[in-house]
Amino acid sequence: MRLAPFVAAILCAAGAQAQVVAGQIDTFQDGTTMNWSGGASPTNIPDGGPLGAGDRFLRLTATGGGGSGSRIATFNDNQWSGDFQAAGVTRVEADLLNMGNTTLEMRIVLFRFNAPTSRFTSANAVVLAPGSGWQHVAFDLDSASLVSVAGSATYAQTITDVGRMMFRHDPGGPSAQGTSVVGQLGIDNVQAVPEPATLAALALGMAALGRRRRSSEKSRILREIG
Repeated sequence: MRLAPFVAAILCAAGAQAQVVAGQIDTFQDGTTMNWSGGASPTNIPDGGPLGAGDRFLRLTATGGGGSGSRIATFNDNQWSGDFQAAGVTRVEADLLNMGNTTLEMRIVLFRFNAPTSRFTSANAVVLAPGSGWQHVAFDLDSASLVSVAGSATYAQTITDVGRMMFRHDPGGPSAQGTSVVGQLGIDNVQAVPEPATLAALALGMAALGRRRRSSEKSRILREIG
């Protein structure tokens, strides 16, 4: 499910905060990597996103072999950290593009802040075939969709204390490290999707804000003509 455009517009600025917020979205239109980093050299590309010309996106490049840059992976320790449960974030959606010649199997990884060696990753990977174009994908964050691949932290401890979120190519069964590959991946419109109750609260808040603004404008006009 895609976020309603008005919710994304209201909350896109939240991406600058070091705490996940329901509804936030990384579009990369500011020309930066928006705090995404890693050995795959995240690079802001000015054209070619899902919307075409002028739609920026993030490109990852992996060289295979071993060491830094050998894997398709990128992480964010800033706006994609914090208590996902309290924020009401139950899913992360994104637009992904396989720009290489090898099939990619993408998973999301959550690292616990107070135990960085502990991590949970997607039980099932999203498969991106070469030449398949931009794909809108979803990574559910419930306990049935994530499995522990390192450390002793529980799911409850991790989802409420995320220190790092990562996208990673990890074929076959879920692993702690992923697999090296030669390829490129495009990423755009990374969204923190709220649970229905949170989304409804956001809509009500937006409606109340609109009413207050209309009332304020009406009072201003009456003062000017009074």
